[in-house]
Amino acid sequence: MIAALLAGALLATLGLQLLLTLAFAVVVRRRRLPGLAQPAPAAEVVLCLRGADPSLADALMALAGQAYPGPWSLLVVVDSRQDPAWLLAQQTIARLEAAGQAGWQAARLTPLAARPAQGSLKSASLRQAFGELDAATELVALVDADAVVAPGWLAALAAGCGQDGVGAVSGNRWYAPEQGSGPGLVRAIWNGGALVLMTLLGIPWGGSLAVRRELIEPSGWRELLATSLCEDTALAAPLARSGWRYQFRPELLALDRDDGIALRPLRRWISRQLLTARLHHPAWPLVALHGLGSWLLLLAVLAALLVALCLGLWSAAARLLAALLAYELGCVALLLLIESVACRSLRPLGRELPPQDLAHAWQLLRWLPLAQWVYGLATLRASLARRVEWRGVHYEVRGRGVRRVRG
Repeated sequence: MIAALLAGALLATLGLQLLLTLAFAVVVRRRRLPGLAQPAPAAEVVLCLRGADPSLADALMALAGQAYPGPWSLLVVVDSRQDPAWLLAQQTIARLEAAGQAGWQAARLTPLAARPAQGSLKSASLRQAFGELDAATELVALVDADAVVAPGWLAALAAGCGQDGVGAVSGNRWYAPEQGSGPGLVRAIWNGGALVLMTLLGIPWGGSLAVRRELIEPSGWRELLATSLCEDTALAAPLARSGWRYQFRPELLALDRDDGIALRPLRRWISRQLLTARLHHPAWPLVALHGLGSWLLLLAVLAALLVALCLGLWSAAARLLAALLAYELGCVALLLLIESVACRSLRPLGRELPPQDLAHAWQLLRWLPLAQWVYGLATLRASLARRVEWRGVHYEVRGRGVRRVRG
């Protein structure tokens, strides 16, 4: 009886995930790239830096190559003048401007002026940047140092944000590890599922995000950043209260081929991503239910299978094993579907993913159980977290915000 119930619950969970994935595919299919209003709004790109990411020079070069039809400027806020990112950014910007390769009208490099105890240093950098925006700026775009964007990135952000009633738009990550390492595939598998949930639940991503300048102060977003851990998930609530909509833009997926991550840092990284949802987004209970519910159900099925084998209950064991195999194979099929949707979304801005084949499907199946295990542990850790570390800075979780305790 228990075996039948667990097997049925596992297959029902797979069916629910299928419905979510199909809903995601429909949403993406309907999100056609809108036209950019003319004249294009004056834009300002904000880049916050702490530490010199290996991709920082490439990211700045990609920003310099933006094919944007309107005026735009670059504002870089660095943790301090002593931070290694300061010299690298300064030299790269100077080299691009001297070679006539900079598409921006102006670029400013400024250090973080204050390091408040409340909120994260990233949030403090953004609050400072919002107070230093050019008077003519109408659109504010945020980008991460590890996001090497396509030439049409800023224009696509402006077009998406220019739609009636839309106050903010963002893309999301898409990981396609170049060498196919185990931890890299675990991150890619987790991110595929996260992309579906973030799209359907309206969770923004700050690595490629644009917001109308006119709503930054009135919505209360800048004020909220004073205590928040991150900027993106903290945007959803004030945006909704102000009567504006957030929209995910599939063509703004940021392709990341990085393989250089180990399993332990990856688990902490996923946990921190989930913690931001817990702290700042109203859909956190659904995210936690998805992560913990599927994890606990898988553990229950495995435990029941082990008991059935030990007791010689071969019929129950066969039923559980069949359900488990069907679930894992079904999850791989869903991942391939999500990947095909992402592949179509990347093409408008000139990016491609490697072709799908049986070898790729096998690699996904091989690393899927570990990804499910890591996801469950990370969700549990995020649910219970009282402290979090981000780029060498340690924060204490206090209510819906954080307080810096070291770094």
